[in-house]
Amino acid sequence: MLEGLKLAWKRGFRKVEVETDNALLLEILHSGFACVNNIAKVRLLHT
Repeated sequence: MLEGLKLAWKRGFRKVEVETDNALLLEILHSGFACVNNIAKVRLLHT
């Protein structure tokens, strides 16, 4: 997911819709815990 978002950002897309079946990742991103998560990729997805 992170690499796809990086690619979209490089190509100038600023609003993208992402689908995932990872409920835990989705909950972390929505809850705001991603910014304090110790997993670097989760923090990058949040930003």
